Amino acid sequence: MGLGNYTQLTKKRRLNGVIIKRGLQSGVGALGAFVMFLIGLPFAGIGVWVTLVGFKTVRVNPSDVHAPYFGLATVGLVFLSFGLFLWSMAWRLFRAKRRRALAIANHVNEPALQDYDWDPRGFGSHCWARAVGGIVFAGYLALFLTMFNWWAWVDKGPLMVKAVVSLFDLILILCCWFTFVALCRAIRFGNSRIEFAHFPYRTNEPIVVHWLTPPGIRRTNKGTFTLRCAKEWTERSGRSTVTVHEEQWSGAWSLESPEDFSPGKNIDFEFQPPSGLPATCLSGSETFFWEFEISLSLSGPDFAESYLVPVY
Repeated sequence: MGLGNYTQLTKKRRLNGVIIKRGLQSGVGALGAFVMFLIGLPFAGIGVWVTLVGFKTVRVNPSDVHAPYFGLATVGLVFLSFGLFLWSMAWRLFRAKRRRALAIANHVNEPALQDYDWDPRGFGSHCWARAVGGIVFAGYLALFLTMFNWWAWVDKGPLMVKAVVSLFDLILILCCWFTFVALCRAIRFGNSRIEFAHFPYRTNEPIVVHWLTPPGIRRTNKGTFTLRCAKEWTERSGRSTVTVHEEQWSGAWSLESPEDFSPGKNIDFEFQPPSGLPATCLSGSETFFWEFEISLSLSGPDFAESYLVPVY
């Protein structure tokens, strides 16, 4: 494989684009998970009741109904799905805390397995999971906006309502577009994977990563293969909280000529990080992570994926 020059960046810089939260420390313990479960109870209960009323399974006085029944069913399903979402978050938090406690107990001599639920053989992408998640979110948003669109256009709501609903409809269209792109990538490439030369890597040694080329990549004219060490934290931006990634160091290989890929081919990449870089820490109060990022320019959907690398 014809790779160009190997370049390194040692100056710290903030990363732009899509930021995937890597740290596992949520600050929510078992009590927080239980509180989240309790918060989900009224949403689920109200959702079930309103949905049954909307489907006329539960009979109520028609004079007490001031909206179309399909609208009631829609609102009920929105409340129910939000309650189920809160319950699923509470369950994931509880399981994560339990896995963390078991890892600390079972892997006393290996910090890597105490820090994260690694597969010592390698790390896989979740292309299909992202596509399915996008479909679920777009479907939920469409369901949520159904009643408001009925109010704005069928019930001839005021101009302000129409303007606000139109804005959210545009957001829904953008979500559908991004979901469509994610689905096309999942269909074309499927899930991909890197394999580790050994587990875990150490901060004072060269790092060799084996990339298994996925199907759907036939020929590319340019691309980069980057290993980076980054720090993660959250900060306030107006009224919201955003996740920030700051690159501490990166090394990159680039394609110098058009390249043909065959599915399942094992390609090795070796990087030479300098000494003194922080080790991976995904479950502590201060988050550092190492990732291997691939960006390939192709005809049709481009290939862009990142994989966590265990450097301890």
